[in-house]
Amino acid sequence: MKRNIIKQSLLTGALFMIGAMTFSSCEDYLTITPTYNIVEEDFWEDKNDLQNALTSCYKRLIDGDMMYKYIQWGEMRGDNFEKTTGVTALNVQNLMNANLLSTNGIFSWTCFYNEINYCNKILAHGPEIVESDETFSNGDWQPMRAEAVTLRALCHFYLLRTFGDIPYVETDYNNDSQDFLIAQSPQIEVLNNIINDLEEVKDVAMKDYGTTVRNKGRITRKAVYALLADVYLWRASYKEGNEEAGANGPSAAADYQRCVECCDFVINEMLTDYKESLNKSGAILGGVTEDLKLEDLFIQNVSSTSMVGIGALSSTTAYNAIFGTGNSRESIFELQFDGTQNVNNMEKELFWNPTNQKAGTIVCSSSLYSSVETNPNSVIPASLFTKTDYRKWESARYSRAEQTEYPLAKYNCSRITQYNGTVTTGMRNSTLSTLTFEMTDQGTNNSANWIFYRLSDVVLMKAEALTQLSEDEESLRAAFQLVREVFKRSNPYAYQNVTNPTDSLNFDNFNNKTSMTQLVMNERQREFVGEGKRWFDLVRYAQRNGSTVEMLKYLTRKYTDNQRAIEAKLASMKSLFSPIYTNEIKNNPLLKQNEVWGTTESTSRTDNI
Repeated sequence: MKRNIIKQSLLTGALFMIGAMTFSSCEDYLTITPTYNIVEEDFWEDKNDLQNALTSCYKRLIDGDMMYKYIQWGEMRGDNFEKTTGVTALNVQNLMNANLLSTNGIFSWTCFYNEINYCNKILAHGPEIVESDETFSNGDWQPMRAEAVTLRALCHFYLLRTFGDIPYVETDYNNDSQDFLIAQSPQIEVLNNIINDLEEVKDVAMKDYGTTVRNKGRITRKAVYALLADVYLWRASYKEGNEEAGANGPSAAADYQRCVECCDFVINEMLTDYKESLNKSGAILGGVTEDLKLEDLFIQNVSSTSMVGIGALSSTTAYNAIFGTGNSRESIFELQFDGTQNVNNMEKELFWNPTNQKAGTIVCSSSLYSSVETNPNSVIPASLFTKTDYRKWESARYSRAEQTEYPLAKYNCSRITQYNGTVTTGMRNSTLSTLTFEMTDQGTNNSANWIFYRLSDVVLMKAEALTQLSEDEESLRAAFQLVREVFKRSNPYAYQNVTNPTDSLNFDNFNNKTSMTQLVMNERQREFVGEGKRWFDLVRYAQRNGSTVEMLKYLTRKYTDNQRAIEAKLASMKSLFSPIYTNEIKNNPLLKQNEVWGTTESTSRTDNI
């Protein structure tokens, strides 16, 4: 048996390499227990070693700190969440109060750079194995190369959205004697590098691994294009707010257009895949002969207005398929959890502990959940959801009318069922609207998958890009129709309510660029609560405007007594990016701290503002 100890302190610390995992079945490529202690110089011998190392990259995405960072970096600074009353979590409280300390371990980026290092090892050794292993061709290598490049790009993109200027690392690191100190690159350079890398591999990525679990749990061609669309959207927004950024390259408009093209590729591929699956299953008599539409691809909920009798079952099919069962037809890339060897502990600690039936560290912001809107046509509504929006009742837990805290329901409920009438005794339910919902807990195994990209994300990225591309009615109406598809799926009552037609989206309220931009922002928030996207959406919005002023109108909704202080702390664009963790700077003197934030143990430079 091979033995291996790899010393690697990529920028900080030491971490052992995970290896010796196999792809032995369609279900277990992420559930095999990793083997340690494999000697680096003896490891890279054949294609199996390469496959094991690639599996390690996926395994690392769900291990250790990375799962927590998706929420800590992508949600906690935003307006979706508050700290749970009675929970002692000073680091979280500081983060939410915009008191960002460089000593806060939340800002440690070691796990992301270790993941990047693993990807770089694969990219360094892959060509060697093509030369040495006669059973492994360049054609076999290219899809694996695309996986490693895309996972590396995903990590860099998380880092960039959180910290702004970051080290862009393309070289693997093996031992402590190697001088591995890399300075930060400007945000625009990192974006350019990510895009160039993804453009190079996008068409050699695997289209079909043969099973649903692999097609959703590994990088496919659709996943590469989805990430590429996201990065183009970010770069376009950055360029729009920083004129000099696009001086020597594509314009913001060109990047928005490229985002649209990447989204179209993903949507078209998904429509093709769905049509093929319907025809293979024989679900449609005579087969599907016409092209499917986007509406066909969305998993539709059904209004219970057509149901008869007390307790008649309606449908929240979308939630149950996407978050309950997982790996739905709308999924593009999601991390796989089985609740045994791979357990989603982040969900239990941050959102909801199923063992003691208590909230974790954070709960949904009461400013978004304590009331409902009469219709969704308000640009910046007092409450995010209307009473007919399933997502209000699916994303937060309700136990009584007078409650003041709203734990997240998403992920920790395996099924949410909407009823027409009164549910039976013992069901945890919501009766805060005319709808009644039963929440079926997932149990204590915490097996909810973590979704990076799904259909709604791609559709709303396209809507955002179209909105920014042009102010003509055709473009805005096309963007509106995309938002409407997402909204309509979760508001079936609104579109059957002939007596109150204002309880649905109306283009006349969003027929200009400003209001349409705000509609997209609102719909993204409604759709992705708890999915690690909101803070990044707010930062992208601010970067496009070149100012935090409009963004703060959203953010400060959740603050009741210190809005002025938050506005002062976040007045600078640089304040949107987190400080570099103190230990990172100690280990790499080439790093420069974000000057907005302090370096002491107890205060930040903006505390006295």
